[in-house]
Amino acid sequence: MKKLISNLCSKLESGNDLILASIIKSSGSTPRSSGSKMIVMRDGSIDGTIGGGLVEALVQKAAAKIFDDPANTVAFREFDLSNELAANADMICGGHVEVMLEHLPADEPTIAVFNAVNEALRKGKHAVLFTVSEGSMVRERQTVRPCCQLPALQFAEEKEATRLLEAALKSGTPVIEEIDGARLTTEAFIPQPDLYIFGAGHVSRPTAELATSVNFRTVVLDDRAEFASEERFPQAAELHVLPDFDDCFSALDVNDNSYIIIVTRGHLHDKTVLGQALATPARYVGMIGSSKKRNAIYDALRDEGVAQEEIDRCHCPIGLTIGAQTPEEIAVSIVGELIQKRAGG
Repeated sequence: MKKLISNLCSKLESGNDLILASIIKSSGSTPRSSGSKMIVMRDGSIDGTIGGGLVEALVQKAAAKIFDDPANTVAFREFDLSNELAANADMICGGHVEVMLEHLPADEPTIAVFNAVNEALRKGKHAVLFTVSEGSMVRERQTVRPCCQLPALQFAEEKEATRLLEAALKSGTPVIEEIDGARLTTEAFIPQPDLYIFGAGHVSRPTAELATSVNFRTVVLDDRAEFASEERFPQAAELHVLPDFDDCFSALDVNDNSYIIIVTRGHLHDKTVLGQALATPARYVGMIGSSKKRNAIYDALRDEGVAQEEIDRCHCPIGLTIGAQTPEEIAVSIVGELIQKRAGG
């Protein structure tokens, strides 16, 4: 999403208007879930995806009709993927989606709204976009940061806007409300979760690369400059060369949307990092190693007063059980577990 919004802003700033297609409702089994987005340009080219196949093709066709119709700046299309439409397109999803298509003109107000979303995501912050439409026209758009004062919306009181903002942030999907004949769509844009990888050895390299490709913001930390280098980790958002692992979280902003992987070069370092990691609100903490190593480290932490409840947060041995052997296979198992956790598993 971060890349798509960045591309969207670049296209608008270059003077190119576009159609933004967003899945605002989905149920059953569908190729993409609510919140998925796709940009359609005047030449028919696209950026992003809302699932591919016939649905995407029909959305592209509908987008072409909106570009040159000033009386229609927004449209809503519903697709039933359990009927003849799905059968004729070899789609076996069996779900239902509703897509909102918005004409985004390359004007200052529109650019400002999406630049605010882009800037928030770039800084790793949340943003919420309010879009008010009446019939086939968009009447109002405003972007707000959850920590800031809510905007004065023409179609909603502050209390109502606050409720919708909180609902969108909680669900992570668009929230639709009908207010006095207008449709208010509230979308939360969630930044990439930070993945802190402690250790820059042979397992870390493919893990960082794969995690970055599936939308984690990777931060690699080690006490060896020759390992924690841009040459070895060109895709990492940050590289930290530590003096040691004794106080390795002091400069990090670990929150409940953060993930921690511990793959240092030795048991002692792993224990040192794990003891600190369990004191953070991180959503996921995983440590590489055998059951024997794990039990020894857990025993040592209990002796130091770490509660069993905290120790139970650690995933060790790390990764899904897929028989992984090579560093690349281990990376697949680790990132698979991260995806599972991120999806609520």
